[in-house]
Amino acid sequence: MKQLKIDLENCYGIKKMQFQFDFSSKRAYAIYAPNGSMKSSLAQTFQDITDGNLSKDRIFPSRVTKRSITDESSVDLSKETVLVVRPYDEVLGHTEKTSTLLVNPVLRKEYEDLHIAIDAAKDLFMKALRDQAGSKRDIEREISSTFTPGDDQFYRALIRIKDELLSQKDAPFADVKYDILFDEKVLSFLGTKDFKTAIEAYITK
Repeated sequence: MKQLKIDLENCYGIKKMQFQFDFSSKRAYAIYAPNGSMKSSLAQTFQDITDGNLSKDRIFPSRVTKRSITDESSVDLSKETVLVVRPYDEVLGHTEKTSTLLVNPVLRKEYEDLHIAIDAAKDLFMKALRDQAGSKRDIEREISSTFTPGDDQFYRALIRIKDELLSQKDAPFADVKYDILFDEKVLSFLGTKDFKTAIEAYITK
């Protein structure tokens, strides 16, 4: 691939972005920007390609999203050619592509075994959470979106609440089912224009 053409609109806060990366004379680009600019949003957009998901605007989901990422022949980037490496405090998932990052076969084997163990422990943990909460929702996304700015930072969320959970002596609401507290119909109602207008009027008053 000699060129990478990006044309984005309303992708996770990126209002509009058009750029053409030229790899005919260089092999890599470094994107440097202040916190909150667009780096994580751009990474999430590429992650959507890997996951086969449509990109969107989380804050304004009604806005029309455009995502065009193609090569010099205007061919869409395939998910097999994309690898998104998350920030240092998140766990990089175990895939065939990540394994190629480690050339040393011994280290690679240790790396793969480690992530297999992490995935197994996570599966047990998630099952216990679902049973306890009595919820049919995506618990991983629920925890992430509750304790971090995004819904894809599960491990960061666990780190944030670890000390609080360890110091907690009891759990008075352990028997309350999560889906009863956070009912979809209620959440939908809270997001309506009439309700927001009423709340705004109440706060102003």
